[in-house]
This record gives sequence, structure tokens and C-alpha cells, in this order.
Amino acid sequence: MASKCIGNTKCEFADKYFPRLPPSNSPSSTRSKPSLAVNPFEKLKKANTMSEKRLQDTFIDIVNRHGLAPGLKMGSCETRPDSAKIDPDRQNVHAAFWREDAAPSDNQPHWIDQLMPVEFKAGESGSNYKDPYVDDANVPGGVVVRESILGTKKFGEIISYAELVFTVQHRQAVFMPLVIGRVCRFLRWDHGGAVVTEAIDYYQDWQFFCDVLWRISQCSDELLGVDPTAIRLSDGDEEFKTMDDAAIPNPTDVDATERMVDAPLQGSVTFSYVRKMFGDSLDAQWPRYKLEVPDGKTTRHFLVCRPAFCAKGLIGRGTRGYVALDCGTGRFVWLKDAWRAYYLLLEKEGDVLEELKKAEVPNIPTVVCHGDIREQTTLTSQVWELKNPQPSASGSGSSGSTFDQHRTSSASSSKRKWDDADDSGVHVPPPKGLSEANLPFRDDCPLRPHRHYRLVVEEVAKSLSEFQRGAQLVSVINDCIWAHYVAATNPTAPRLHRDVSGGNILMYPQVVEVHGKYHMKWTGLLADWEMSKPIEEVHGKSRRRQPERTGTWQYMSVALLSRDKTVEICDELEAFLYVLLYHAIRYLRSNLGEYTAANYLDEFFDQYTATDRGYGCGTRKMLAIATGKLMVTEHLELRFDEHMDNLISMLLGWFRANHVVNKYFQELEEEKKQKQKRKQAQAFMAPPLLPDQLPDNPAPAVAHREVVVKRSLVFGNKLSRSLKNYTRQLQVPPQQDWDNMEMVQTHGWMYQALEGFLMDRVWPVDDKVGDRIPKSWVKPPLGSTVQTTTNSGTGSNKRVCYGRMEGVVTLPLPFLQRKPPNSPTKRTDSLSDDFWRR
Repeated sequence: MASKCIGNTKCEFADKYFPRLPPSNSPSSTRSKPSLAVNPFEKLKKANTMSEKRLQDTFIDIVNRHGLAPGLKMGSCETRPDSAKIDPDRQNVHAAFWREDAAPSDNQPHWIDQLMPVEFKAGESGSNYKDPYVDDANVPGGVVVRESILGTKKFGEIISYAELVFTVQHRQAVFMPLVIGRVCRFLRWDHGGAVVTEAIDYYQDWQFFCDVLWRISQCSDELLGVDPTAIRLSDGDEEFKTMDDAAIPNPTDVDATERMVDAPLQGSVTFSYVRKMFGDSLDAQWPRYKLEVPDGKTTRHFLVCRPAFCAKGLIGRGTRGYVALDCGTGRFVWLKDAWRAYYLLLEKEGDVLEELKKAEVPNIPTVVCHGDIREQTTLTSQVWELKNPQPSASGSGSSGSTFDQHRTSSASSSKRKWDDADDSGVHVPPPKGLSEANLPFRDDCPLRPHRHYRLVVEEVAKSLSEFQRGAQLVSVINDCIWAHYVAATNPTAPRLHRDVSGGNILMYPQVVEVHGKYHMKWTGLLADWEMSKPIEEVHGKSRRRQPERTGTWQYMSVALLSRDKTVEICDELEAFLYVLLYHAIRYLRSNLGEYTAANYLDEFFDQYTATDRGYGCGTRKMLAIATGKLMVTEHLELRFDEHMDNLISMLLGWFRANHVVNKYFQELEEEKKQKQKRKQAQAFMAPPLLPDQLPDNPAPAVAHREVVVKRSLVFGNKLSRSLKNYTRQLQVPPQQDWDNMEMVQTHGWMYQALEGFLMDRVWPVDDKVGDRIPKSWVKPPLGSTVQTTTNSGTGSNKRVCYGRMEGVVTLPLPFLQRKPPNSPTKRTDSLSDDFWRR
């Protein structure tokens, strides 16, 4: 995360983000700028010797008493945390700025109303060691994250505060003053990273600091990062009452329970569970919004409250999903709010879904409307590129013009420039010299541009975790395998999903006809096609669309996590197997105790290895594919009921064979490389020394070698001949492995296997026993090393570092030298895992 920050001078930051606005654009234009003849921070001259509490109280009193930010009120809010429904971790930021009409008086954070959180840290005379940042003139931007345990902890706290504001509000950015003793830094967070200023001595440079506070007070909410396309509703608004009315149960709603029905559904219907989901989202603790979503040349509006799920982590797509009410039709829909990766060749998810629908791909969402939200784009990556210019072809100069060199005339004419003012209000332009971000990326930039995007689909589905029995879990997954097959074999534009995961396989009720009879049945819905690619791009030589491969770490194949390769159908099918395994282990009856099951899930899905080659697949998942067995310990193999055991055993056997055969080919390739190296080395080998060229007094090593040779003569020269003629022999996989490997190269065998097991066997109806991760379970501590395990289950001497990912997140795959994605743990009794999953 440290690489996601870029420094900025105080003047650059203030001029860029807190511009001097004309009076007509100022929300506080009627208030005059305070006239200060003396330093208002005189009482904080010795702030580095003050306690954190005294520093905080004195600072707040000075800002409010001198009116340094007219129209705003600064207040303390660390006394009591907000409700766990808003803040599951019950965090206590020290203070915040609010608009005067929204400022609380109960010393609570009120995260839903905060304009800017403020954090205070006590200083230390002579050294601001609690400052998580360090000013360093030798690095671009001049600021780096302090490399210390304490610095990392403080940095993590700041991130968590900004993340919570993004979660409960609709934001483009979050500004945050960080006061450490007698210095202050200003931070601007967006989903691309953070821009942080050099340390400002607010006592010595009080005139500049007071001017910045004045500018902040004159800025509109939009300039301070609030999303103007999300209109906050009050209980007096008509839309507020409309939401309450829509949550009332309706007798015409359709029950989605699996059963026989008389006829197919006619027209548009509302399932009772959808209305309940919407009603449950109307939490009194959460704000309600009216969101705008583009629909071609028009704009539609949707009413939302508490998100049904929210992605972990501040950096990245920041996806939130809502059960929304369509203001135009009065129907319930699913609204996805995200910050999509913003590159020239990346397609919008809505466009992909519409293309798939035209190709008659089943079991995918149906688009209502979608589009980018005005010109809202992350700016942090652009600041980084300005601070880190690339050399020109001649070896000097910067590549700031590279963006314009790659722009086409059509793009220039069809899209507004960055510095165009938005018609609906003040628009913050990007740093000078940069154009639109949908242009070639820079591999050396650790920050990625994102653009705000919303997608609305008809189907309001349930999470896969809500399946009712093992057979239903298998059936839903198989429906998604069928959707994947039709998309991948579409004759006009075959496409691979490339992000098969537990969060992207959903359940949706449909009436299906079987032998002339109608059944209400929960079917699979394969969602989130944002990372998909046409197959010719996956396997062809087309230009990369973004700097990193993407995917959800926990469900990616062993091959993708172990080496650099293109995504193939076998990798996607292996991901479907991991979705089945994860949900079976977590929710079905097995021979494991709850804590053992929780630890096994952590080891199999979240842990990773780290060697000198970089980061790769965890040892537990690797062992399962290498052996074809789910060994919990050397003598304990994971078991479910007979039906699930046989199905998983067969699938694991197929993927084990695929692993063995592919490993054989890799070894063959490696052997060819080694032979070539040996040939090259032999060409440069020095000739052996002749007897008359040997030194009079041989070195000890030479003398020792003569002793060994004399002793070897006692045992004859049979071993010598064997060593001379020895060459490493690669073991050719048996024919059975070649046959089984073929089973996972296309969809047919796996689909038929799942379908066959469902049709030919009577599955138990009570095998789901609830979430098997105890609420009191805590992830076990990670050591610095772990002993790898051989196929037989015995330990080897090879040791590798290992770590763990926190949460199911979809981020760029950090293959080799990049560290696997990591986000703060969110454990709470008030929110389900689905809320925080991705």
C-alpha cells in the first residue's frame, strides 16, 4: 500500500485541489475572510510536547474560535463510536469537519455526514516519529511512507478512516488533514491511491495554513470529493416515502421456493425475497440516495440505501451492490456501483453483457442501463506520472506528451477533454499536461487509473452462500459452466470470463419445464464479466489492455498462480471446482470440526508462498492438485457424504492429471534449455592441465581428491561408469493421466459429470449445516517459514516464506515480484461475510 502514495508540495496541492474561487461559486460567499493580525496558533508553539488530547482540543478550539473555516465546524468525535451497523470495527477518528448545519454535538463520528476526517498524533521534541510519512527530497514527490512497524500501523489507521467514508458516503475523493504535533499534512484519497503533502509547520507558516483552511471552507461539496450524482435524501423528500412504501409486502409477489407450479411466469414479476432485501436495506442508520445512471443519451434515476455488499479495500474498484428502486418504472433492480479500470482497450461490463445477450448466452444478467458517471476519474496516478516523467527517445525530457501522441482524432472529437467544465457544476481538472486516462498505461506506475461506472441489471439474485443443499450447489455451478461454455464457443465472438469466483456465481429463481411439467427452480447466474476477453485476444498477440493480469486469488488455478501463462478453459474449469470446494467445506456437513474446517479454508484459499522467484500458489492448494486428495493432515482426508466425495474425487483426479501432464511438458522445455546452456558452456571450457603443468605443491583440495580416488579403487569402477553415463530421465505420465487430462480441456466432460451425478443419485436434503466458521475463530498467526510437503505427505527440507491474503478480493494478479492483494480484515457479528466480500 505504501507504493500507492505520491508526495506533493503544499502549494501544488492547495492550488490544485483548493482553488481560489470567485465569490459566486463559493458556498460561503456571504462570510468574510477572517482578518488575522497575529498568529492564531500561538498556544500551539510547543505542540510537540503536548499530549494528543490536549493538542486536539486546543487545535479545534483555535479553528472554531477564530473562524478559520467559516461555514464549517470542527469537532471532536473520538468519545463514542458510531453504531456497528455503520462501522463494524467501531473506529474512533479523533475529529472531523462538518458543514455547520450538519455538525453533531454528541462527540460521535457521524461518518455519514463528515466532510473531512481529521487525525491527531502527539509529536516528539526533535523528531515526529509518529508521523507515518517522511519528507525525502531524493524521491519523486518528496514524501514516502515511513518504514517502521509504528509507521505502518499509523498508516493503516489513516487508510481505514478514508475507506469507511468511501463506504458510507458516495465519494469521488476523501480529503484528510493529519496533524502530528506542530506539523500538518493534507491527504487526498481516491480509488487509485493518495496524494500527500510535505509536512507543514502550521505555527511558523500560519498565514499559508490559515489561507488553506479558508479555501477549504469556500469549496463546494463536489470540490471536496462528494459525488454530485448521488443526491442525499431527507425524510421530507417524496422519494424517501416512496422507498418506505415499496418495502411493504405485496400479495402479488411471487414465492421463489422450489416447487411444482401450474404455468410459466407471465410478464414482469416481483419475487417476495427481493422486496424483503430492499426493505432490509432501509436501515435507519444509513443514508438514502437517489443515484443517476446514464441510459444512452438520457439519464435514469434509482433509489438506494444500505449496500447489499461492499468490496474490501480502499484502492481498486471499490464495488458496491444495491437492491435499487427504479424511479421510472417502480421496479426493483440490481445496481452495481464501481470504479472500473480505465484503459483504452478495456470494455465496459454492460457492453459485454449486451453482446453476450445478442449471442443468446444463457444464465447471465440482463442490462437495464449503464455508463460512466460524468467525468469522474481517479487523479492520483496522473500526479505520479507527472512526478516520474519518462525519458524521451533522445534520452532527455519527459513523456507527458505520450498521451496525446496515442490519441486518435475520433477520440478527440467524441470525448470531452479533462479540463472541460462539467455543465452541472465545477469540475476538477487533472494535473496540467495530462489528457484523458483511457490511453496507454505505464508499466512502471504502481497506481492505476479508474473511472466511475454504474451498471443496472434486471435480476436481483442471491449469493451462492444461500444455497439450501449440496445438490443445489452443484446444480447452480453447473448452470454457470453452461453459460461459460456457450460464451466460449460462440461462433461470432467467443469470450472467456477470466474471473470465475464465488462472488460471481449467483442464484436466481426461474420456472423451467421438465417433461411437460413446470418447476420453480433456483438456477445459476454467471455475473461480473468486466474482466472477460475475446478468446482471440487471450491467446493471440494483441496488445495488453492493462498492466496486470486480473482475477480473484482464492479461485485461480494452480498453474496461473505458479507461472506466467495465458488463461485457458482448463484454468476456468479449475476455478469452478474451487468454488464448489469452498462452499462445500464452509457450509456442508463433513468429518472436520468447525475450527479445523476454518483453518483448512484459510490454508487452502488465502495463504500464498514466497520464494526468491516471487509470490505464488499456497502449499495446501498445490498439494491437493498434485495428489488429487484433500489431505487436512498426514492421516486425515476431508470427507463429505458419498455423492459429494465421489464427485470431488473424480474432478480432482482430472485436474491432477492435467497438472502432471503440463508439468511434464514444462520439464521437457526446461531440459531443452539446460542442454543448450551446456553446449554453450562446453564451447568455452578451458582444456585440462597436463601433468607437467601441475603445481609442485598441490592445493589441499587437490590432495584430498587424490585420497578419494585411491579409496574408490577398493570398490571397483562400476559406480564410476554409472556416474559417467548418467543422465536425468523424465518420467512420461501414464496413459490414464493423458486420458484424464483431456477431460478438462473443454467444458463437456465436467458439465456432463455434474449433470450425471445430479440425475443418477439421490442426494441428501439436510447436508447444509450453516456457516462452519465459528464467530470466535481468529486466523492463526503466520510464521516466517513453512516446510513444504511432498506428494506422500512427508516433509521436505525446502523452506519458503508464506503469507495470507485477507478477504476475497478481485485485484490485479500480483504474479511473481508483486505481493498478493491484501486488505483490512472485517470481522463483525452485525454484517454478513457477503457484505464485505468481492
